[in-house]
Amino acid sequence: MEPPTTVPRRAATLSRLWRTTDVADCIGSYLPTKSLAVLPTVAQQFERDKWRSLVAALRQQPRRAVAECTGALLSALQMGGRDTVHLREDWADQARFSEKWTTLVFRRAVAGPGETEPVDYTAAVSAGTLVLDRITPRNSTNVMCGYDIARVSDRCCVHRFRVALTYTPNNEVTTSCGSGFQLANTENVNNGFKGLFIIYVAYENSSFQLRWKTGNNDYTLKIVPTRHTFLVDATLDWHTATARVRVNGADILWPVPFRRLPVTTVSLKCGEHPGQHTFGPVDVWYSNTPPPQPPSSVRFEGDP
Repeated sequence: MEPPTTVPRRAATLSRLWRTTDVADCIGSYLPTKSLAVLPTVAQQFERDKWRSLVAALRQQPRRAVAECTGALLSALQMGGRDTVHLREDWADQARFSEKWTTLVFRRAVAGPGETEPVDYTAAVSAGTLVLDRITPRNSTNVMCGYDIARVSDRCCVHRFRVALTYTPNNEVTTSCGSGFQLANTENVNNGFKGLFIIYVAYENSSFQLRWKTGNNDYTLKIVPTRHTFLVDATLDWHTATARVRVNGADILWPVPFRRLPVTTVSLKCGEHPGQHTFGPVDVWYSNTPPPQPPSSVRFEGDP
């Protein structure tokens, strides 16, 4: 009788154990949550099975955790572009501008209550640009063109926008500002116009400055010595309430804040200073978000 053949023992590595479903589920349930997030970087086997490991971990959690995870996943998919609407305005003709855009004049807030002062301006479109030319010298009146976003709910969330801004000040003015782009909420007329932010061009100290303003805070993004077309491309993070901005293809190294308000209107401002305010094509990407849930990445001011 021949002795039994000795089978070489194989090392029981984590990746070998992982190939057995029941063992993998036990490992996924046992490992700390942060370790599960790192597993896909260790080996392709873990990358292929990361959904299985997440499901195994969720089985150990109460139902509320599963519901919150589902909500967070759907919110991430929505912000990733699945339900995104793309609004593009390139002012193909004057008729479109007259039909879609509403031009308003209003008294600036710092001027206090009172009647708006008269202001003369022209609005013209040419080769994909809108030019608002304010003729009247500076007074308490602002000029703004607004475009109401088509939406199916009162929870419109803008993910990204792109716009070109150029400002030509009046030769007699040494300090002024204009060519402002703004996302705003105008739903509650009793509380007035509420802007998430405004990005605009300022002329000061013989230079042109691109600024981002929210609340009482101004952030200077770029300064150039001569008249300049600023190409702005910004992505809004609703989880942190900050935006990442690119200007003429270069990243601004710090995020800038904005107010978490549902968007109803895109507006273009030429302000209270005389001069020519030029806007290139406007692109806005947005979606309508569901009611808030605890892990949701989109939460507006006033949400519970």
